[in-house]
Amino acid sequence: MKSLKAFLFLLFLPICVLFSQPTPLEALRHGDPVKLSEDGSWCWFQDPRALMDGDQIWVAGVTSEGHNTVVSWDLSKNSTHSQLLTEGSLPPDDHNVGALFMRSDGKLLKVYAGHSIDSVVRYSISTSAKEASSWQPERQFKTNGKVCYSNLLWEAPSKTLYNFYRGNENNPHFLVSKDEGDTWEFGGRLFEFEGRSYLRYASDGKRIHFISTDGHPRHFNNNIYHGYLEDGKLYRSDGSEVGPISRDTSSPYKPSDFTLVYDGNLATRTNVAWTSDLQLDAEGVPYLVFSVTKDPISRGETQHTQLGGMDHRYHYAKWEEGGWNSQEIAYAGSRLYPGENEYTGLITLHPFNKDVAYISTDVDPKNGKPLLVDTVRRYEVFRGENFNGKWEWTPVTYKSPSDNLRPIVLADKDKEVVLWLKGRYSTYKDYDQEIWGKVTYSTTKKSQKPAPEAADTNIVFLISEDPDNYEATWTIPAFANKLQREKGYQTEVLLGSGPRESYQLPKTEKIKEADLLVVFIRRVALPSKDLALIKEHIQKGKPVLGIRTANHAFSVMDKEVLPNTHEDWWEFVPEVLGHENQGYGPAVYPVLVKKRKHRLTRSWPKATWVSQGNLYKVNPIDKKAKVLLEGSSAGLEEPVAWTRKSGDSKVMYTSLGYPTDFSKPHFIELLYNGIDWLLQ
Repeated sequence: MKSLKAFLFLLFLPICVLFSQPTPLEALRHGDPVKLSEDGSWCWFQDPRALMDGDQIWVAGVTSEGHNTVVSWDLSKNSTHSQLLTEGSLPPDDHNVGALFMRSDGKLLKVYAGHSIDSVVRYSISTSAKEASSWQPERQFKTNGKVCYSNLLWEAPSKTLYNFYRGNENNPHFLVSKDEGDTWEFGGRLFEFEGRSYLRYASDGKRIHFISTDGHPRHFNNNIYHGYLEDGKLYRSDGSEVGPISRDTSSPYKPSDFTLVYDGNLATRTNVAWTSDLQLDAEGVPYLVFSVTKDPISRGETQHTQLGGMDHRYHYAKWEEGGWNSQEIAYAGSRLYPGENEYTGLITLHPFNKDVAYISTDVDPKNGKPLLVDTVRRYEVFRGENFNGKWEWTPVTYKSPSDNLRPIVLADKDKEVVLWLKGRYSTYKDYDQEIWGKVTYSTTKKSQKPAPEAADTNIVFLISEDPDNYEATWTIPAFANKLQREKGYQTEVLLGSGPRESYQLPKTEKIKEADLLVVFIRRVALPSKDLALIKEHIQKGKPVLGIRTANHAFSVMDKEVLPNTHEDWWEFVPEVLGHENQGYGPAVYPVLVKKRKHRLTRSWPKATWVSQGNLYKVNPIDKKAKVLLEGSSAGLEEPVAWTRKSGDSKVMYTSLGYPTDFSKPHFIELLYNGIDWLLQ
């Protein structure tokens, strides 16, 4: 009897293992978002607000009550700890957040200030190296005017740590430290003019770069300017000298003495700019982003603030060939709240990849259509990537019950980390937000190069814009460009238009040239001649990859509305994909490996991988199909990825493809492996 029980235990053990919930560490490595703190916020004119050293991350925050915190995130364990540094000394205000710096002894320095409530710069140092759970008592440095913001920048040749802050007369000033923050002294003043400029800074250890506005966008029709500091002298972008930086409380300089990056036309009340982020590439060349308000209210308006700030755009600029090249790259959506009409969800840059940015927006970044969740506009975080001058956007968050704001990016050669704020943001003094993070580990071998024959292989994607087509117009163009860049294949995305019963695809001659067709299109009828091209592709034994809504790609519900010129193709699902479309199951389901030894899923995680989308009911499927992955939700179990043959055509189908699936490396790797297999 005991041996029978033991046999049954061993028999069912593999099933229990496969269907187990992921540990926090496994979820982290799958690319799932992680809550780091229940209470945290930040402004964006302080940096660095976050540091990363291997698997250790530290994030500066400020609570809803105005208290400074440092959140520690250990990626090796996916464990977090939040340490309170101040309590009661500053009022509720996200401007209180500080900047972080790791000293040569490994100890952390945090420097912070109130929002122009006094003249005191505050700072504290951790008691142990690379440990933020214990801090020395707060120290203070009194300046010559009301102070706000802190920006810590290292100048290696002089071994000087700078703290650039907004000080007397709302102009930028700086402190300097020769002992990495133990003691400070007044350094000087960057600008002196009748304006409140907003600066962002970046340093490669040799030069300290800065970008600046003319003033607050409420009061000025801002341009954007760039300059840098090196060996005590200030320069324009082209290297021409402006003069020595001031070492006392006055300055001969103003923002317009430096290089114009973006001309907002100071004489008009349109295209009002505001600085967002600045980074330097491996050669020390600057690239930057900023927001532009297209519908500002009148200068200085405080009573009728509801009349503007509903159309913002994100811009990107980089220094190349002796000049600034600037372009609009995304719709930024509406203001966060009336009164601060220029506040956006924000854009931030990858610290060394100039082709990657993250944004927060409450509209479709490509066309400006509102992002609605239960009729309410919501801010979502997107990852953007530049492909030959065109930016494509993949959602990091989607259909969120609350807003996702103010992303920050950290990265090293192995991983990319995005941090953001989630929750209610009513004003800069009234907010209830959590700090969240997401890690994307690299799955691409640096030494791996595209096969030479890939350049002669054409992959054509068929997609449609439909409220129920899971934002394929976001995810597929980004994926297709990524596939071409990393794998070398030639890709073409055909996005059609028109009513579903008379849908029209562009450039259908590309279907004839396709070596692989990828279908992510929903319930459309195509012109008979175009559908014939798809059927001919399959009859010739060429491969097909179906993603999610491909299981009702050409299944128009009401056949009576089809014009004589168009056809649907219900048989595509059973005859080509090899299953039945039985509708939808529960949302948010785990995905499990069915055939772990299959090469297409050889690196799929052993524990549960969770998709945010609904589980598709697809049984019965072709008995000869090889099931790669299974999903389970609320007692329902269904295949979610498999391969089969349709005649001589190799076919792969996956019901995965929810928008956030495309931000998870294991799903991208599954598609990469499947495409390679289909084309062999």
